[in-house]
Amino acid sequence: MHETTTKEMSPMTRQIAKFALTLVVLFVGGGCLWVISGGWGLSEPARVAFVMLVVAAGLWITEAVPLFVTSFSILYLSIVWLQPVIADDKVTNTLFLAPFFSDIILLFLGGFVLSAALHKFHLDEQMARWIIRRSGGSLPRLMFGVMAVTAFLSMWLSNTATAAMMLSLILPIVKEFPAGTPARKGLVLSIPFAANAGGLGTPIGSPPNAIAMRYMQELGNEPTFGTWMRVGVPLVILVVIIAWGVLRVVYRVRGNLENISCEPLRLTFSPGIVLVVLGTLATIIGWLTGGYHGFSPGTVSLIPLILFFGTGILNVRDLRNLSWDVLLVMGGGLCLCTAMSVSGLASWVVEQLPTDRFELYGVMVVFGVLACFMSSVMSNTATANLIMPIVLGLSITPLTPVLVGVAFACSLAMALPISTPPNAMAFASGELKTTDMLKPGLVLTVVGVALAYTVGYWWWDLIGLF
Repeated sequence: MHETTTKEMSPMTRQIAKFALTLVVLFVGGGCLWVISGGWGLSEPARVAFVMLVVAAGLWITEAVPLFVTSFSILYLSIVWLQPVIADDKVTNTLFLAPFFSDIILLFLGGFVLSAALHKFHLDEQMARWIIRRSGGSLPRLMFGVMAVTAFLSMWLSNTATAAMMLSLILPIVKEFPAGTPARKGLVLSIPFAANAGGLGTPIGSPPNAIAMRYMQELGNEPTFGTWMRVGVPLVILVVIIAWGVLRVVYRVRGNLENISCEPLRLTFSPGIVLVVLGTLATIIGWLTGGYHGFSPGTVSLIPLILFFGTGILNVRDLRNLSWDVLLVMGGGLCLCTAMSVSGLASWVVEQLPTDRFELYGVMVVFGVLACFMSSVMSNTATANLIMPIVLGLSITPLTPVLVGVAFACSLAMALPISTPPNAMAFASGELKTTDMLKPGLVLTVVGVALAYTVGYWWWDLIGLF
């Protein structure tokens, strides 16, 4: 009887513990506001944004409340607390609401719809079985193959779209493992980590790369596409191999696939399957050829939404089953970025860096570490947009390695679900907790940035990037 009572009380105990943890986070945030209220040269809006940043980061890391609740809290505080203290008529509610349905959110939504359509017609399972057959039944070989394909595709497609497609392939395999098997988490995490790494390989692999190229063009020192690949591809290979090793050790990914069927499914040919395949290919081609037609990835993502729901391939029930909570989490991260930007906090943080005390290498490391930290708690695209204009104003030459270093640091920050879009998509699978991603993600972030700023820096000099 005592045992039964304990089991019944444990959920309540957990809720009380979470509530207490939430109060601690809020107390720390309030304490930070009190500490900095008397100095540091921060304006009132910047102090408010600083507290919002501390509270949001604490709640996201501890999961004291659901992640999407934290996003709503950021939106609420931005409107009722931050906006009234900003003396600018252009800062309205719309500015903070817009991130929740921005281009990146549309891109996410399009990826989710593609995955839902592929799953409904078992096309994802068919492709997953093909991958299993090619791996020869070895679980480590399967994971490495999936990571290699993901990294390669992320060089040419949006790493967000690549993560969505590859997760739709691997999740049917993951579901076959018994609940609680560590390898389930390792396989799911292999997708975002490989997608993040693959984005380093080309100028179009990730938004921070494209932003860096734009600023290098202003400097008149824009590297060619091939030069960028010589800079990034070696790091992609190293990070993927290290990530594969880390995940194998942490989540005990070993042995062979057992009791998992890899025989091809007998799919019944239907107009629906043809439409899903054609719609998926059209979307991928649209993402790949954005430089030609000029439409943003989010706009292209409307194709599967209109096509699949308009033709009845997907219905209202499928719409309700999409991972809306993940979209809200990403919207909260973008909203926090907006708050930091309009409040002046982001600019203040960058301006406090002692760049006048360092040579080129030291400046690159300082800005890289800052970019890595900021990208861990907000959009890496927004981080690049905030930091790179400051870099451009420095008197140090050449600035090319600093810009490349910031772009790489933004993509290598992969410790939290909100750090990168692929991370958020993997978290949406329901297979992971924040701590599952935090442990190996921190290792890869530190190792990846260290490689970029040691061996990578030497390599960049060798191939003439300076």
